[in-house]
Amino acid sequence: MSNEVISFDYVLTAKGGQVKRPNSFDGEEAIIDASVKGKPLIFITGMGQIIPGLEAVLVEMQPGQKKTVTIEAKEAYGLHDTRLIYKVTRSKLPAAEIKVGDMFEAGEGDHFSPVTITAINGDEITLDGNHPLAGEDLTFAVEIVQKRAATAEELAHGHVHGAGGCHH
Repeated sequence: MSNEVISFDYVLTAKGGQVKRPNSFDGEEAIIDASVKGKPLIFITGMGQIIPGLEAVLVEMQPGQKKTVTIEAKEAYGLHDTRLIYKVTRSKLPAAEIKVGDMFEAGEGDHFSPVTITAINGDEITLDGNHPLAGEDLTFAVEIVQKRAATAEELAHGHVHGAGGCHH
């Protein structure tokens, strides 16, 4: 398969479950994200720029085609992994003022990962290294705006150039 540049509009929803969102209840769909009208999301296939389950659907679609599809957690941001939840002392954190829900990067050297504070118990802080949408099945309403072959320059740089992409 050759690499394509795909532009698409989307609305992302998930059931109000593990990740609580404003204005959602358990079992209810909540809008998480959406493209801005006239500014579709643009990516190059085969480069891991979007979640694998959604990419697999989009490569099969044609410009102008619309579809609503649910991507299982394992093909989205992965299953929730309890091994990525751990406790640290408050002194290990980069900020003096913290609250549940705060996010920052943790790690050493060149290996940093985003973490979320999920509990504060005195000086003991619980961090979760899972993506906030890990363990969630995600529903996308998508419409393909445009598809074209990626240029050699785009493939070499790893991103889309021109309208809607990077401008060097």
